[in-house]
Amino acid sequence: MENEQKKNKKWIIIAGCLLTLLIVLAVGIMGWQNYQKGPAAFDAYMDELFKNEITANTINLHYTLAYPEDYGIEDYEVSLGDYSLEKMKESYSEMEELKEELSAFDRNRLSEEQKLTYDIVLNYLETELEAEDLLLYSEILGPTTGYQAQLPVLLAEYTFRTEQDIKDYLELVALVDDIAEQIIEFEEEKSEAGLFMADYAADAIIAQCEEFIANPEDNYMIEVFNDKIDAFEGLSEEKKAEYCEKNKELITTEVVDGYETFIEGLTDLKGTGTNELGLCYYEDGKDYYEYLVCAGTGSDKSIKKLAKETEAFLSDYMQELQMAYLEKPEILTDLMFYEFEEVEPAQALEDLAEKIEEDFPTPPDVEYTIKYVHSSMEENLSPAFYLTPPVDDFEGNTIYINKKYTEGDSAGTMNLYTTLAHEGYPGHLYQNVYTASCDLPLVRNLFSTTGYSEGWATYVEHEYGYRYAGMEEPLASLYAGNNATSLALSAYLDMKIHYDGWNREEVYEYLASYGVADKEAADEIFEYIVEEPANYMNYFIGYLEILDLREEAEEELGKDFDSKDFHEFMMSIGPAPFGIIEEYMETWMEEQK
Repeated sequence: MENEQKKNKKWIIIAGCLLTLLIVLAVGIMGWQNYQKGPAAFDAYMDELFKNEITANTINLHYTLAYPEDYGIEDYEVSLGDYSLEKMKESYSEMEELKEELSAFDRNRLSEEQKLTYDIVLNYLETELEAEDLLLYSEILGPTTGYQAQLPVLLAEYTFRTEQDIKDYLELVALVDDIAEQIIEFEEEKSEAGLFMADYAADAIIAQCEEFIANPEDNYMIEVFNDKIDAFEGLSEEKKAEYCEKNKELITTEVVDGYETFIEGLTDLKGTGTNELGLCYYEDGKDYYEYLVCAGTGSDKSIKKLAKETEAFLSDYMQELQMAYLEKPEILTDLMFYEFEEVEPAQALEDLAEKIEEDFPTPPDVEYTIKYVHSSMEENLSPAFYLTPPVDDFEGNTIYINKKYTEGDSAGTMNLYTTLAHEGYPGHLYQNVYTASCDLPLVRNLFSTTGYSEGWATYVEHEYGYRYAGMEEPLASLYAGNNATSLALSAYLDMKIHYDGWNREEVYEYLASYGVADKEAADEIFEYIVEEPANYMNYFIGYLEILDLREEAEEELGKDFDSKDFHEFMMSIGPAPFGIIEEYMETWMEEQK
């Protein structure tokens, strides 16, 4: 019996060896490596990739994970990142290596969720590597989305959950001058290559920086920090006073010094720019613009095709408006002079959260806080914005409102209710907390697509926000279309300025054809688009892509289409390029049938 067992064991070993040999012969050496790197190895690799990348910038880490220690992240260097040209070049070499390592996995052996992650990561790498030779075309500073505009808000909103968070924050504040010097060195590299910004862009950033540090002792970062420390439990009064004094010292030295570095550096570089028009006037400007649009919007369509689709959108709306006028001439008066009811932000969000249940899945139960942009930042920040919470603590959310657009001379330029539909329910806040509740792989947080997030918020604002605000049809549709048309015009001008080379006069003429005859306003639009290339595209093209996906699903599913199910699919899949979303929607539509 024992000999028989030994004999059987030998045959099992021999059979196993033969099977191994057959597999190697069948798939080859690289195929065998892929065979070895299956689902478990893929998850481990992606987790390691996430940890390595997220710890490179402590602000990114803090805003992504509330409790990094729960994910094995305990030992990290406090950093604001690295913006040197050398590091940027190094990052491309790392991306080449990552792409090669990714190819070692057999995609066919991965789960559907893993395949989605694989596709997103690969798409990101291929898109980024297209711009490898265009490093100096990138711009870190900018009047609205620039580093110097975003940093104060991100630091002011840095949540203190533990005492270690306070210590990390103070280390970050101490690094502001160093990072400013690094960014100015990069701007000097751009200048030497003939790629420095237009003087009017530099002037806008300089003015913003000067205003921010005009009264160092009264800087709002001091006041906000003191309030947070005062509310922090578990610290002695002596320790609280020590932290507050340290923060004030750092704000009035390192932060002020950093913003003076920006001011002095940009002032010295003024006049070295070679172009005050669109990107296409640079040697590789069109290529860089194509990359910006693709990377930002998540659309793989050509600029020419996107321009045609935008023209069609504008034409369709004008026809809709004309038909509505012929049917009811007073509709234009209603459209021009409609007054929204005044509403408190908290009341509006509560109302929206109730009304969306008809068209959207029930959102997770979360809290939110409404805050107002500090007066020193009102001029250069958006009318409103939402701060994305960590994925492991998404119950607390913050929406900022800029009083510049709701009070004083500018009052009425922003309808608060529909703006909160964009930023809150069913916009950014809703989409973020719903997607976070779906427990997507952590690595997905490294590869967000602006076109998806801003496209979603624009889609729900225009397709649902005005109806939720109490408007009846067809006025709701026309009013939403009118605002979407303004966005479409901006996106169209973005393409014409940066890809086709339109100058100020051409922009004047085009806007005049739509009734915008104010040259000062046209100048502001022109300069903003030059300063923030492709920014409008993220909103409008993202919106168009979602409309296209919905139309495709409606046509394919017919009576089986349900808007709530479509919205659940869009949020469950999470931020991704639209070409990838469309591929996975094919499977979803089959399931719906």
